[in-house]
Amino acid sequence: MRHRLVLAGGGHAHLYTLSRLAELTARGALVTLVTPDRYHYYSGMAPAMLAGTCRPQDIRFDVACLAERGGGSCVIGTAHRIDTVNRSLILQDGTGIPYDTLSCNVGSSVVLPSPTQANVIPAKPIDGLLAARNRVRELLAEAVEPSLLVVGGGPAGVELAGALWRLARDAGRPARVTLVTGGTLLAGMPPKAQKTARHSLASRGIAIHEQTRVTRFGDNSALLPTGQELPFQMALLATGVTPPAIFRDSGLPVADDGSLLVNDRLQAVTHPELLGGGDCITPPDGRLTRVGVYAVRQGPVLFANLLARINGTSLSPFSPQKRFLQILNLGDGSGLMIRGSWVLAGRIAYLLKQIIDYRYMHHYQRCGERNAPS
Repeated sequence: MRHRLVLAGGGHAHLYTLSRLAELTARGALVTLVTPDRYHYYSGMAPAMLAGTCRPQDIRFDVACLAERGGGSCVIGTAHRIDTVNRSLILQDGTGIPYDTLSCNVGSSVVLPSPTQANVIPAKPIDGLLAARNRVRELLAEAVEPSLLVVGGGPAGVELAGALWRLARDAGRPARVTLVTGGTLLAGMPPKAQKTARHSLASRGIAIHEQTRVTRFGDNSALLPTGQELPFQMALLATGVTPPAIFRDSGLPVADDGSLLVNDRLQAVTHPELLGGGDCITPPDGRLTRVGVYAVRQGPVLFANLLARINGTSLSPFSPQKRFLQILNLGDGSGLMIRGSWVLAGRIAYLLKQIIDYRYMHHYQRCGERNAPS
C-alpha cells in the first residue's frame, strides 16, 4: 500500500520538500499538498512589495505547481482539524484527507482587534499587504496628506513604516506615517540597532511612540492610554503572530500560544506520525523567535524525516542555531544587518539582503512565476 503523505501548508518549512517531491513520489509515496491558496508569499520581501519596489509575483511561489511537478497533487482548502484516531486531516468544508504521515506548516497570523474593520490590516498573512499597498495608493491620490499608522515596533513594524514612507515618496505625494510600539523600538536587539532604526525613521519624518499601546481603534483614529488619539486612514498591525487553533482544537499537546509541541525530530510529542515546522511548532527547549530563518533551516531536516517515515528508517534531529543573520529593509535604500551583538547599517547591508532574497527566490520560484502578469 502506498504511503499517504499530506503536507498541510506550503510555507517556508515545506518549500525544500516541495522542490524535491519527486524523490518521495519515486519511492511510492502518495503526496497531497493542502493549501488555502496556490501561492505562498515570501515574508522577507513583503516590505519591498508594500513599498512598490517589486511586484507581487516577484515574492511568491506557485506551491501548487511545485507539488504537481513533483508527482503530487494539490487541494485548495484550509486545514481545520486533525482526526488523530482515524488519521485524517479535516478541512474547513468538512472534507477529510487520510494520511499515514501528516506534516504541518500552517504558519501564523496577527490577531485582529474586535470588531474588525476594513482599514485595519494585519501584516500577516502577507498577501494582505498587497491590498494595503493598493489602498495606500488610492489614499495618496484622494487625500491631501493621508495618515498611515503602523502598530508594532519589532523588525516587521520598522520595515513596514519605512515601506509606507517609500511608497508615498515614490508617488510624489506627502503622507504622515506613525509607528506605535508597546515597548522599545526593536526591543531585544543591540542598542546600536535600536538607535540606527530610530534615527532612520525619525529623519524621514516618521513619528515614533514608544512604551505605549493602542487601547482601541475607532473608525479613523487609534486611542492611546493617555487619551491621545492618533488619526489614520489605514493602519497596519505588526504586533506579533499566533498559530491557528487547529492543534488545540484537535486535542494535541500545545504550548501556551497554541503551537504544536514537538520533539527534536520535529514530531508531535504524542503522535510520531505528525510532524511540523515554522511558526506553528514549539521545540523541546522552548519557543523559537518567529523568524523565517528557522523555518528555512528546518526544511532539509523535515524532508529527511518525511523520507525516513516513508522508508521506515530513523529520523534526524533539528538543532536550531543560537545566532542568525537578520537584515532589515529600512525603505530608503539602506539596510540594517544584525547578528548577535554585531550591527552594520547602510547601502551594503541593503544590497546583501537583495542578493540573499533574490537567490532564495530563484532557487524555489519555478513554473514561470517571474514572468506572470501583475
